[in-house]
Amino acid sequence: MARILMAGAPAYGLAMPSLPFVRALVDAGHGVDYVMGEAFRDRVEAAGATLVPFGPREAITRPAQLALQGRRLFRALNASIRRLARHYDAVVAGGLNPEIPDLQRELDRPVIFLSPVFFQNDRVIAHLARISTTLPVPARRLMASTAARRRLTAVLGPLVFGSRPPDILNLLRPMSSTLNISPATRHYQPFAEDFDDLPCYFAGPTTTASAPDPTFPLDRLRAHDGPVVYATLGTVFNRDLDYFRAIITAFADSDALVVVTTGRAESLPQLGELPGNVIARSFVPQTDVLREADLCFTHGGFGSTTDTVLAGVPAVFTPMGADQFFNAHRMEELGAGRVLGKADVTPSGVRRVADALLSGARPAGLATLKESFDQAPGPAGAVREIERVLA
Repeated sequence: MARILMAGAPAYGLAMPSLPFVRALVDAGHGVDYVMGEAFRDRVEAAGATLVPFGPREAITRPAQLALQGRRLFRALNASIRRLARHYDAVVAGGLNPEIPDLQRELDRPVIFLSPVFFQNDRVIAHLARISTTLPVPARRLMASTAARRRLTAVLGPLVFGSRPPDILNLLRPMSSTLNISPATRHYQPFAEDFDDLPCYFAGPTTTASAPDPTFPLDRLRAHDGPVVYATLGTVFNRDLDYFRAIITAFADSDALVVVTTGRAESLPQLGELPGNVIARSFVPQTDVLREADLCFTHGGFGSTTDTVLAGVPAVFTPMGADQFFNAHRMEELGAGRVLGKADVTPSGVRRVADALLSGARPAGLATLKESFDQAPGPAGAVREIERVLA
C-alpha cells in the first residue's frame, strides 16, 4: 500500500473532478490524505480520504475570489505540500498549480499532475481559440498569441499565483516529468498526438458525483409522456437568471417537463411564477435527472459537458466563462453537441434548437464520443499508472 498526498485549490471545477481518482486510489488499497479546503470535507471523506484542511473555510465560487485570494491560497497550498511530502510515497497535484515544476525539483518524491481539463500547448490553444466563435474576439486573440499571454502572465502571475510562470498556459500543460493524467479521452483531446512523447495518460471522464435527494420527484420524470428538458449553469456561473427565464418561457406551452437547477437558493423566488410543467430547485441529483432527460441546456463546464455525453443526452451549450467556450465548441466540432450563444438565448432561439434536437436530429458525433468515454480506462487505469511509477 502506498501513501498518497493529494493537493488542490478549493474550487468546485478543480476539486470535484479529482474525487473519483481519490476513490479509485482508496479502492486499490492506498492511503490518501487530501490537502483541500474545509468546504470539501464531506466529499473528500465520502471518497475515502482524510482531509488536511488549508485556506479559506468557504469554497471559491467566483473568479474574483481567486483573483483576491489566489496568492495567499497557492502559497499556503504549496507550503503544505513541502511540509508534508516527506511522509508520502507520491504527491498528486490537481487543478491549477504554478509550482509543480518547482516541487518536482525540490522533493525526492514523484509529483504527478492531475489536470481538470484538456492538456494544453500552443497548437491546442490556438485551435480552440479559433473555433470558439462565441468567445469575445479580444480574448480569442489573447489566447492564440504566445507574446500576449506572456505579457498578461507577467502582470497576473505575482498577483494571483504569487509566482512568475512564463506563460499562463503552462498551468494546463503536462507539467510533470513523471506522470500527467487527463480526464479527457484521446478522441476528445484536440491534437492528442502532440502529447505522445510526454508521460501523459488519458483516463477519460467519470460521472460527477451528486448527492441523492429523496425529495426530488424522479418518478414524475419517469412517468412523463413528453420530453424531459434539463437546464443548469453549474455551481459558479449561475447568476444569469434571464437564461433560465428564456428556457422556462420557451417550453411554457409545450408537452415538455422542464427541470431547472439554479445553483443558489436565493435565485428561486427571483424566477417568478412558474408554469406547471417546470420543476425548479437550487440543486438536483444531476446524475439521476440526466438519466431521465431527453435534452440538456448547460454552460459547458468540463464536468457538465462530459456528464451529458456519458448519459447519452444531446446538449445545447451556452458558454459563460472560463474553459466553457473551449468545451462547448470542441463538442460542436466533434458533431456531439450544439452551441447557442448567450445573445441567442431567447424563447424563440431556445425552442428552435430544441425542436431540431428533439425531432430526431441527434448530434451525429455524440455516439462516437460516448463510446470513447465508455471505453476509457477511467480512474482505475490512472491508479495502475501511478502504481507503475511507484514500482
